[in-house]
Amino acid sequence: MDYDTIGRLTSAAMTLCLLVSLPAVLAAALIGLLVSFLQAVTSLQDSSISHGIKLIVVTVVIMLAAPWGASAILQFARNIMQTIFL
Repeated sequence: MDYDTIGRLTSAAMTLCLLVSLPAVLAAALIGLLVSFLQAVTSLQDSSISHGIKLIVVTVVIMLAAPWGASAILQFARNIMQTIFL
């Protein structure tokens, strides 16, 4: 394996990490903004509301995105094995 292949695979691995984590991060950010807005409108300043809702939403998003993420990681692992051993 040459340095170009290692660089390409490393770049692809970092991109895959970002893509797999993106649904959970976006869900947490959007729910955080929405709950913060609702707390500001209703004058509720309890932080446990925000954390609880984010925990539930991120858990559901991870459960829904897990098959896609697992298949993407598995395909990437197969690609690495083919690149290394063939």
